Amino acid sequence: MMTEDSFSINISLRHRDPSYSPESISKALSLKPLAAYSVGCKQLGKVRSKWSSYYAHLQNGDYDSEFEGALKRVVSFLKKNNDFWTDFIVGDGSVTLILNHTINPEWKNGDKCFELSLTPTFLSDLSARGIGLRVQGWQGPTQKRKSAPPAKGTRIG
Repeated sequence: MMTEDSFSINISLRHRDPSYSPESISKALSLKPLAAYSVGCKQLGKVRSKWSSYYAHLQNGDYDSEFEGALKRVVSFLKKNNDFWTDFIVGDGSVTLILNHTINPEWKNGDKCFELSLTPTFLSDLSARGIGLRVQGWQGPTQKRKSAPPAKGTRIG
């Protein structure tokens, strides 16, 4: 049975080295960011950013039956870019994979409104690359919201 369970999978990268600009990250990973800014970019008026920040969309779906395939495609993306993750994280960067899920309102007290199962292999792949994981639940469709970008700033792309 297919149940409606919309989700999106995003990725957030941060680094202090100005050579990891949003443009260079886009080129290296073949992604277009939802939001991005560089080291030294003015944030909230006069304050200059000490980090480059990059936030991009990787996968989405509307049914729980699509989630496993989306995770497999994310693992393939992570493996394809393994050298980039190694250099980026060893150089004091941080990478977080963000799983956004719709949480439907419960019908009665005690009803399950959210379940997420991740295989040890998937978690091991993230851990081996030093990639963090954040799980977020939203009421309403995740595709329209795609969660908040890391901070307001210059958008590229």
